[in-house]
Amino acid sequence: MFVIASAFTKEYHTQAVLDMLKSIPDMTWTPAIPARFQGMTHEAVRAHLMPQAIQQVATSEKVRMVGAAPAAFSWLETKPECMVVRDQGQCGSCWAFSAVGPLSDNRCFSGKDATRVVYSEQYQVSCDSSNLGCDGGYLAKDMAFLKKTGTTTDKCVSYKSGADGVTRKCPTKCDDGSAIETIKSTSFSNVCTGEESIKNAITQGSLQTAFTVYSDFMYYNGGIYTHKYGYVEGGHAVTFVGYGEEKGTKYWLVRNSWGASWGEKGYFRIARGKNECGIEQECYLQIA
Repeated sequence: MFVIASAFTKEYHTQAVLDMLKSIPDMTWTPAIPARFQGMTHEAVRAHLMPQAIQQVATSEKVRMVGAAPAAFSWLETKPECMVVRDQGQCGSCWAFSAVGPLSDNRCFSGKDATRVVYSEQYQVSCDSSNLGCDGGYLAKDMAFLKKTGTTTDKCVSYKSGADGVTRKCPTKCDDGSAIETIKSTSFSNVCTGEESIKNAITQGSLQTAFTVYSDFMYYNGGIYTHKYGYVEGGHAVTFVGYGEEKGTKYWLVRNSWGASWGEKGYFRIARGKNECGIEQECYLQIA
């Protein structure tokens, strides 16, 4: 009996692809095989992404944010005490991390929470029936859930789906058996109406956004990412937290949900002003 191994069961990263990426001239980012994905199969790597498109649902009317945004801005510099990198693990729940994270951020930025509170991604993964748990979600639906239903704290309902990729049932009590108390966002707006609108929105709070992930992004180690090689691997929702320019290349500063050991201490930069991989297509500012 012969068994032909599927491409998805083989190790994702290869030295040949890494060498090819390193040979591309004028690269603005550094490729490597991230320790996060070392030895993982294609299937395991793809589990960090969402298998279906995440920017196809009709969204609310877009809002243009106006003002005199500074040339560069970063919440990592402005409010470092409010910034936390989380880890979604082996669950396609980036949609929840990129929604709940900004809610936590913006409550800290505004002083609604005296210190940074980690709110529960697990509660949204398990309880937001308009989305698909570990199989992905949609940005506008994320925002609507947090406005209508809200979420609780991670201390109440801790994150568990990352360990096994299982969505789990919506909890009716906190992990310790106490009653669940929720907080909600006040409102949300789709502010992806051009580079200046996004810049002005970022100065008001961190933003949920999403982009198309190609094979080469999974080799990202640092620098300003632009797509150079590979196929579409899936969709991924992340968080705009700043912007700037380096050696003449404009970038967005983005928080990922793959832990602090990935990329630039859990963050990455991506080319700004050209809708690189669709990252400027749809993004949301929540008012906490």
